Amino acid sequence: MPFRLSPTTLLTILQPWADVNEPIHRRLAQLSEIESGQEVLWVGCGTGAAVLWWAKKYQTHVAGVDPDRKAIEAAERTAREAGLAKQVTFQGADPVDLPHEAQVFDITIVHMLQLLRTDGDKVIREAARVARPMSTVMALVPSWLSAPDEVAARTLASIGLVPRLLVEWKSVCRGAGLVELTVENAARDSGWLAAGWVGLLLRGWRAAKWTGVGSVMTNEFRTLRSLALHRVLGLSIIKGTRWPYDS
Repeated sequence: MPFRLSPTTLLTILQPWADVNEPIHRRLAQLSEIESGQEVLWVGCGTGAAVLWWAKKYQTHVAGVDPDRKAIEAAERTAREAGLAKQVTFQGADPVDLPHEAQVFDITIVHMLQLLRTDGDKVIREAARVARPMSTVMALVPSWLSAPDEVAARTLASIGLVPRLLVEWKSVCRGAGLVELTVENAARDSGWLAAGWVGLLLRGWRAAKWTGVGSVMTNEFRTLRSLALHRVLGLSIIKGTRWPYDS
């Protein structure tokens, strides 16, 4: 990765919890119609902030999976400190080969921004595999909202971020066996990335000292923010229902 940050660290800088991340999770919870006691899977959980929030707020059991083993270790520590270790489980695993049996989760969520350089088609197929029949599967996906610039697309690809048109993401979901698809902007009332360079630089310093600050100033980082602020690139929620039969 050109700016040498893990996806988890990158999102800590770009999506501070109170300003950007929590509102997105509130909307995901509304869409899922979550109920106490349900089994939830979060694919691409990073250091577990979302997992712990869901577990505490909705009294659910939440399993988090992420390929970043260091992020998983941090998530486990935070869960113990928060007294939520009995409600959550974390595993470091490949998101295209989930360590779960088929058809076990009531709500399954994929966060593709946490899974840079990962095949989105395979991740969504795996998420559908472990979802119970007629259960909810949702994916947070980077999507082109207008015609992408080829140079910008190559810049994003260099950090492992490969957005698609929404029609393409919907096709992937249908191929995974999801029906009744709906799509909406993940941050309906504001942007999906934090605005303001001062805040970005401060969070970059807190996250990774000079490496974080230098990363914020890279061409890749600036391209990502510019595309988001100009509404060329969006973060979308795709919600579907797992059809009980294989596609």
